[in-house]
Amino acid sequence: MYRVLYVDDEPGILELVRMYLESFGNMLVDTCPSADDAGELIEKTAYDTIVLDYYMPDINGIDFLKAVRQNGLECPIIIYTGRGKEEVVIDALNNGADFYLQKEGEPTREFADLYSKVSQAIYKFHAEKRVKETSALLRSTLESTADGILVVNVEGKVTAWNRKFVQMWNVPYHLIEGGDYSQILSYLLPQISNRDQFFHHNDYQPRNGIRPGLDIITLYDGRIYERYSQPQMIDGELVGKVWSYRDITIKNAFETALRESEERFRLLFEQAPVPYQSLDEWGNIIEVNEAWSKLIGYEKKDVAGNPFQKYIPVEKIEFFQQYLSELNDRGTIDLSELAIICQDGKIIPIVITGRILKTGTGTEIRTLWTFTDISEQKLVESLKNEALSQIQKNLAELAILNDGIRNPLTVIACQAELALGDGAENIVKQVKVIDQMINQLDQRWHESSKILNFLRRHHDINIINKNGK
Repeated sequence: MYRVLYVDDEPGILELVRMYLESFGNMLVDTCPSADDAGELIEKTAYDTIVLDYYMPDINGIDFLKAVRQNGLECPIIIYTGRGKEEVVIDALNNGADFYLQKEGEPTREFADLYSKVSQAIYKFHAEKRVKETSALLRSTLESTADGILVVNVEGKVTAWNRKFVQMWNVPYHLIEGGDYSQILSYLLPQISNRDQFFHHNDYQPRNGIRPGLDIITLYDGRIYERYSQPQMIDGELVGKVWSYRDITIKNAFETALRESEERFRLLFEQAPVPYQSLDEWGNIIEVNEAWSKLIGYEKKDVAGNPFQKYIPVEKIEFFQQYLSELNDRGTIDLSELAIICQDGKIIPIVITGRILKTGTGTEIRTLWTFTDISEQKLVESLKNEALSQIQKNLAELAILNDGIRNPLTVIACQAELALGDGAENIVKQVKVIDQMINQLDQRWHESSKILNFLRRHHDINIINKNGK
């Protein structure tokens, strides 16, 4: 329901006009006999249109029209009066009246004409209001985007742009406000180093079609723009072109640095002398490096996707599963012993370490493992333990030998004294010399035993005898 205000100092006409306009069912009409009363109503009610008489006792319609327009009233105003001088019509239209309608003494035709003018004025008012709202929304949308936007119609005139476009290209405002696309394009081109790429989705002829697509524009000052090109179509007909520009200089620098970092990591991974393998969170092989392949004997392409435990001895699988669980929980595994089965069936003891890697989103998980072949280390330890075991055995036999020598010497000394008396002095003397030598051997045996005990306690060396103890 539209709200209409009719101002006239003749009560009879007021009522007739109100009844006629409301008879169509789409208007609610307020009436008042003076400009003062009308001013009060306008402050309280948002009218869709106002109908004014020219002659009123306190002020004429033109002066009232000027006053409300100066106060910012935007709704349509129609001058409906019996005065038909040309200068009055011109004055009314120049001061903001939308229509001028003269009273000619034929109510039926006049009222119908008035209803038509009121309807036209209301329709136009709301249509323009919607256009303003749409334009304001479009402008706010254009200004809120991070991209520079330029829209050109088929006549080569700029129909829309935003401040970001002006800032990105440093376009003088007199050019952008002038709206000549060819002049703006001539200003852009000297800044561009790859003009052929620029013209891939662009041209000097706005009436020609445009190929939608994304391309990269590089500037001489080092900046890099990403441009998206799109035709502007209405009912299947080309009416213009739209280009959006995004500054990807920083993004491109980050991506370049990331690619270089990934390449460095790839080279380190592939060329490292230490075997590397990357597993998923379930222990399946994602990739291995060349050192891994040389140690175990399998081609890299043949192991990808296989569970790593396939290359672990059965008795060691439980240890690996424990390591994998701890790695997923803690993010690291350090220097843990394991064993792997080579392609030729040989079992190699290894020391393995692991780290967990996650993507930025945390959705993709992979683990990075390195391991070292400790076969030689195990062999050295075995030989060392065997040598020390032999030393222990020799010391034990030496202790037995000492006792075995000392007992016969005692018998010899006693028999010599009994048989020879004082003549056994030289024999007894030599027996004592031999006994001193045996005492020295006993002392060395005790010192060697202390050294072996020290090695056991402080260097984790276990002496295993031939009985396995």
